Amino acid sequence: MAALRINILSNYAGQLWMAAIGIAFLPLYIRILGMEAFGFVGLMLSFQSILQLFDFGIGGATNRELSRRAHDRELGVAARDLVRTSEVVIWTLPLAIALLAWAFSGPLSEHWLHLREMSPEDGRRSIAIMGLAIALLWPTTFYANCLSGLERQPALNAINLAFSTLRYVGVLPVLLWVAPTIDSFLWWHAAVGLAQSLAMAAAVWKAMPGNGRPARFRLQALQGNRAFAGGLFGIGLLALAVTQLDRLVLASLRPLEEMGRYTLALSIASGLARLVQPMFNAIYPRFSRLLAQKDDATLGELYHLASQHLAVVVASVAAVLVVFAGDVLYLWTGDRLLAAQMAPAMALLVTGTAVNGMLCMPSALQLASGWTRLAMGLNMMSLAICIPYCLWAVARFGTTGAAGTYLLANLVTLLAGIPLMHRRLLRGEMGRWFSRDILPPVLVAGATALLASAVMPTLERDAAGVAMLAAASGCTLLAAAASTPATRQLVQRLRALPFWGRAD
Repeated sequence: MAALRINILSNYAGQLWMAAIGIAFLPLYIRILGMEAFGFVGLMLSFQSILQLFDFGIGGATNRELSRRAHDRELGVAARDLVRTSEVVIWTLPLAIALLAWAFSGPLSEHWLHLREMSPEDGRRSIAIMGLAIALLWPTTFYANCLSGLERQPALNAINLAFSTLRYVGVLPVLLWVAPTIDSFLWWHAAVGLAQSLAMAAAVWKAMPGNGRPARFRLQALQGNRAFAGGLFGIGLLALAVTQLDRLVLASLRPLEEMGRYTLALSIASGLARLVQPMFNAIYPRFSRLLAQKDDATLGELYHLASQHLAVVVASVAAVLVVFAGDVLYLWTGDRLLAAQMAPAMALLVTGTAVNGMLCMPSALQLASGWTRLAMGLNMMSLAICIPYCLWAVARFGTTGAAGTYLLANLVTLLAGIPLMHRRLLRGEMGRWFSRDILPPVLVAGATALLASAVMPTLERDAAGVAMLAAASGCTLLAAAASTPATRQLVQRLRALPFWGRAD
């Protein structure tokens, strides 16, 4: 378990740093670029998520296979052939992405986006550059899956940390001294994306097992994973439709300026998602290995342990962000009007992200077992419910209506998916998951955050306001941690360490 703890901690360190620099610099980008141009950043993030799907499940399948093969020397050569074959396929697709963006840039700019300050020609050029930036960064997801499957999260996070810093911080001199335009912003992202893809490729091949034989391109290496990769592609396609529905409908029906404001709320909600992904990245390969070894006892123990730790983190952060939504936005942006406008949307997005975070360990268990049909069915159900709701809600309520879409989709998955999953995997454990792993930290964190809000004065944008919000966050986290057996035991073990003095 020591290696697993190191992987989890390194994942959290990397994700927290990337979230911190994103939060620190996004308001500066808005001031330099303007809200409408900043809307292109939101579009880039949405298109990036959409196009990541079209590795057709290769990355996720490679992750699972590496976690099963990397610890068996006899399978090391086959693993190298699998990565080489997958890599060749992955690198052929960015060209198609860039060409599609260039080909459709004109129609998208003229007939889809509601531009007010930028001309259609400016929009066309920005979309074309955006496509190139997305294409050059695109292979990094495949290599991240490889490093995760090899359980080399420290190396993965070191690379992500370095290039995220270069991406967010390095673009400021470009904007300030070269040209304060969205085109300059996107060209910089394209250059950094290419460098990151190459660096991650080098890290993967350095970590690959094998006997020294050069890796070979063999299409047969992909055939054994066709069913699982196809399932992942289906899940990804439907999940993508659910998660991007709000943004695409908002961009289609409302001015692009609203997309810029919505991107701010999304950035905070995605910061919460960054607290979930590190646990998934570390636990999913370990679930795959335990299932391959048929170690059901350790699997069940790890499932509940990880669920409790994740619920404490997600519930405590989400409770503060929801209860203090307006204050957080004001402290971040310094704009009271913007904070008041976007607080309801942010609260809904954060709640939806929190529910999705609670589903992280069940999802990891399903994928590790190779079971993809349940997730596909749930996504189809969510999509059928959310499409009519989103069209109605965005037209009537704008950004707030869009934000409710993601919450609704995740509630459908929670209420229908968990009972169905536990009828097949870890049977008889659903009650324990709800009553001991999830509900205690959710209820305690929510009550603590509401109590803190009731006794605290209105927060001002100064050191005292930040300190009071930090104090409320700390109290909420401690209260949530005290509500679960796993975190209480962790605190007891930490107190027993030598640097705390002699244990009683």
